[in-house]
Amino acid sequence: MTDLGPGQLVVICGPSGSGKTSVIERLRADERVSVSVSVTTRPPRADEVDGRDYHFVTRERFLEMLAEDAFVETCDVFSNGHLYGSTYAGLREGLARPGSVYIMEVDLRGMRNLRDESGLPMISLFIAPPSLDELEQRLRHRATETDEQITRRMNRAREEMDEASNDPKGVRVIVNTDIDQAVAEIVDLLGLDNSAALAPPRAADEDTTTRTQS
Repeated sequence: MTDLGPGQLVVICGPSGSGKTSVIERLRADERVSVSVSVTTRPPRADEVDGRDYHFVTRERFLEMLAEDAFVETCDVFSNGHLYGSTYAGLREGLARPGSVYIMEVDLRGMRNLRDESGLPMISLFIAPPSLDELEQRLRHRATETDEQITRRMNRAREEMDEASNDPKGVRVIVNTDIDQAVAEIVDLLGLDNSAALAPPRAADEDTTTRTQS
């Protein structure tokens, strides 16, 4: 893949409930940061807005885009038929400005595919919960899923945390015990405005956000 622009690509992944979406929302405080909006075949939830949270499309349209080579990466996160993809168009726009930071939120598999197959320079971050027990408490606290769904997410989280810790190319693990500390660590790493880390917490920062891939 050829160079798509002078900006910095940052790929963030982590299990559902790790707080990665809340971390990304804090990073948006810096005007240089833009965030990828994925395309998905999943139906929108009640609080989700097309074009802001995801681009919601039919399965037929997704497959058309796939055939048109519109995606830089795609995945079926939980093998449940809901497809997700990140577009080349969004990537080019996000990396167009010198000094810009373009954040893509994908699962660990998508991050590895993007890193290993694209050849693009990137910073790869894995947002981890302080423990699996804490992760389960967060998932149950947001009360959006059944016990079966939570069990499935927990099993996936165990696998991802183990894989990230043993990643041969060194994905950087950020343990989100405290969101202010986690954001400050990333802000320092990326050279962003410290106001992102110092911004007062919002309700979504309490890990009750429902913007997750499922």
